[in-house]
Amino acid sequence: MSASTLSASHCGVVHFGDLDCEAVVLTTGERGYVRKQVAKLLGVHENNTGHRFRQILADFSPKSLSELDKFESPISLPSGRRAQFFPAGVITQIASGVIDAALDHTLHRARRKLVPNCMKIMRALATTGEVALIDEATGYQHHRAPDALQELISKLLRQSCASWERRFHPDYYRALYRLFNWRYQGHEQNPPHVIGQITLRWVYGPVLPEDLLGEIRNRKGISQKHHQWLSEQGLAHLESQIHAVTAIARSSMNYRDFARRCEAAFAGAALQLGLLLDELEEGA
Repeated sequence: MSASTLSASHCGVVHFGDLDCEAVVLTTGERGYVRKQVAKLLGVHENNTGHRFRQILADFSPKSLSELDKFESPISLPSGRRAQFFPAGVITQIASGVIDAALDHTLHRARRKLVPNCMKIMRALATTGEVALIDEATGYQHHRAPDALQELISKLLRQSCASWERRFHPDYYRALYRLFNWRYQGHEQNPPHVIGQITLRWVYGPVLPEDLLGEIRNRKGISQKHHQWLSEQGLAHLESQIHAVTAIARSSMNYRDFARRCEAAFAGAALQLGLLLDELEEGA
């Protein structure tokens, strides 16, 4: 499809702290921004932002240039106004690249003025993912959520509860128990309540949207476990997260250190329905 035929179905304003940027969702479902406002958001001020802005992209997100070239032709906004599109995902790369360069003392003096805005952007994204910010600002999550939930239920959940099988290896529990100076002696006794809370927060939370977890809670019986309702596709997501959390627990000094590391690794990662559905469709 030619970029000249693209139009936005939803638009709104994303707030990165006290900074604003006009966001759009194309009729194809792609999220992004009005390109001119992205330059302003980052702190690039000039009459014609084209050359200087493109040079910043080349230095901090070179792979984005080919993606950007796909949208050279203007898109049509719901108001009838035309603007150039800037795809989501690149702002994070630029902001983190600028901050890393500043910390390494390799950022050119002329670009140090970009640091304050990049810090505000990263603070906003530390609590909410970029796609989630756009969906919230444009109202797109209300448009897609019902259909997305039903699609995810069909992909990630079973129609009936499976027989119990061990999904959490003893190494997972040993790693968590060590954080509290407890000795894991198998499941002769049920794990302490805090272990269950950690599992919900850092294993299930980052890989399954809250609406999907709610559907599992509605279906499962008192003695059933969440993972008994997951399809093979859902179990694959779960398995990967179990390994990640186990690795973090093993390398943490105590529970507080573990919690900080999980926040850094997974904060803002609780998936939106549409985002997870996109991920599954790309992997199909």
